[in-house]
Amino acid sequence: MPPSASQLSNTWDHGVTLARPAEPHAGNSPLLYVTTAVLMLSTVTPVMKSLLRQSDIPALDLVCLRVFLAFICLVAVTLAGPWQELLRVSKGDVVRLTLLGILGVGIAYGLAGWALVYTNVSHYSVIYSLHPTLTALLSLVLRKDRVSTLKLAGIALSLCGCLFALPDWLFDQDVGFGDLLVLLFTLSAAACVVLSSGMVKRYGAAATTTVMFGTGLVFLLPGAMIWSLPSHVQVSLTNGLLIVYVGVATAAVFLLRNLSLQFLTPATVGAFHNLVPVFGILIAASFLGEPITANMVVGGTAVLAGVELVRRG
Repeated sequence: MPPSASQLSNTWDHGVTLARPAEPHAGNSPLLYVTTAVLMLSTVTPVMKSLLRQSDIPALDLVCLRVFLAFICLVAVTLAGPWQELLRVSKGDVVRLTLLGILGVGIAYGLAGWALVYTNVSHYSVIYSLHPTLTALLSLVLRKDRVSTLKLAGIALSLCGCLFALPDWLFDQDVGFGDLLVLLFTLSAAACVVLSSGMVKRYGAAATTTVMFGTGLVFLLPGAMIWSLPSHVQVSLTNGLLIVYVGVATAAVFLLRNLSLQFLTPATVGAFHNLVPVFGILIAASFLGEPITANMVVGGTAVLAGVELVRRG
């Protein structure tokens, strides 16, 4: 039976979902896991924007470093746990996972890093909050979920809310281009979620995500070496530590999310995930000086309300 829109919408930055039955509550640890994951994911985009402002490292090289560090962490986690799942992956599924890695990691993360050169974190956060909505929409288009009035209303409300929240993209060519790249990134990540759901059930989230990050990295490296790698890059100790944080946080969010799903339902974890764009905008306002407009508040609220309607539908 294909996953429902509510399961598909409970996905995070990695392009995969892991829905498992909730187990008995184990104190406050699950809430600590999911809260830490939300906070870490909320900081990744502001940190990357700060790095692009302060250092001479090209966006594509920063993305490669992020994916490489995350891949190393995921390999370590997989080898320490369900490494046997890697041996079960058939040759045909290796090809499929390679294509999914190119789509959901290589292309998606490349677009995300490139977008931050032109747009700001607030716009990025609002558009990325459409991820569950676009996932549900693609699920309906590919006939992996049933159509309902509530789902359609939620999708429409989210899309309208996003347009209302970001009216200035029409008047600023650079911001508009960056926002388009963020939308393409979100759409790529959502498509990967829908297309990879069967693979995740078959081999487990750890193995599939590790393979996808590895193939995504292989896809990104030639582009970084050909188009953006300068003769030298000077990175301060502080910026170097921030780059390491971005890579480790990308993998840590995956691990913490899965730990929380051992005790909390996917709907609960997904509800916490809705706080990511809220925290991202607040962090950008506090540390990057980005303004919070009335349009953004009203439109962002409409987007999250639409996401909730999709989840309930």
